[in-house]
Amino acid sequence: MKQNEFELEEKYKLYRTVKELLHPTISKRNISNYKIVVDENKLLLRVFYPKKVSNINDVIIFIPGEGDITDCEGLYSDISANISKELDKMVISIDYEKQVSNYEELLDKIYETVAYIYKELREGNIGINNITLMGDSTGANILLNIIEKMNKDMIIVGQMVLFYPVLSGEYKGKTKYLSIKENTSVNYNLIPKLNEYYKNTSKDVFPLAVNKKINYPRTLLLSGNVDPLIDEAKDFASKNENINLEILDFAYHGFLNTKDKEIIREYLKSLKNFMNNE
Repeated sequence: MKQNEFELEEKYKLYRTVKELLHPTISKRNISNYKIVVDENKLLLRVFYPKKVSNINDVIIFIPGEGDITDCEGLYSDISANISKELDKMVISIDYEKQVSNYEELLDKIYETVAYIYKELREGNIGINNITLMGDSTGANILLNIIEKMNKDMIIVGQMVLFYPVLSGEYKGKTKYLSIKENTSVNYNLIPKLNEYYKNTSKDVFPLAVNKKINYPRTLLLSGNVDPLIDEAKDFASKNENINLEILDFAYHGFLNTKDKEIIREYLKSLKNFMNNE
C-alpha cells in the first residue's frame, strides 16, 4: 500500500488529545500544518478548521482515497481545508503515514483510528447527527467496510458521504457494468490502476461482490456521469434505501481535484443540502 500524501513537503508531529483539537489553544492554521498524534497506536491525523472555532459542534471524519488513483496526490490538505471552510465544519482527515502489508491490515488500522476518534468526539458532547463520516474512491471503499465493523461494535453512525466509491471489484476481465468498459475518455487508466491496487485483496471488501445485508446510515453518494464506476454506483444505490445517489454532469473519478467552478458549485450544493438535512 502506498502512502497517501496530503502535500509534498514533510510535516512535523504535534501531540494532542481529541478534546484539545475541539478546543484549540494555538492557532488553527498552525495546527493544520502538523501531523497530529492522538494515540501512539493510532494513525496520524490532519485537522482543518472552519473560519470560526469558538464553538465546534460539527465534525467530519474524512478517509482520503489513494492519491495515485484519484489524481489527488499532494492535494488532500487543500481539499480537506476547502471542505471545512465551505461547510463550516471541523474536518479530521486520516493521514496514511507509512505502508502496510495488505489491505486488510489497512482496514484494521483505519477502523481502530476512526472508532477511537468517534468515541472521543461523543465524550466531547458532539452529537451523533453532528458527526459525518466521509471518504472518496478507495477511501470510500474503506469507509463502507468499517461501517460494518462499527455496526458490530454497536457504534451508531448518523450520516455518511461517499465520493465515487469503489464497489464491485470487477476491474479485470468480464464485468456487467458497461461504464467500466465505455467511460474511458477521461479516466482512461483508472481500471488498470484499480486492478493493480486490489490485486492481492479478497473480493469480500467490495460491497457489490458479497451477498450480505449491511445497515448503512443516511448516506449521500456523489458520482460523476463520465466516471467509469458510475454504473456500479447506480447499482449500489438502488439496493440500499438509505443511500441517495446524486450524479454530477461532466464530473469524473477524482473530481475533488477539479478547478471547474461548476462542478465545485454542484458538489458543494449537494453537500450543504445533505448536511443541513434540506
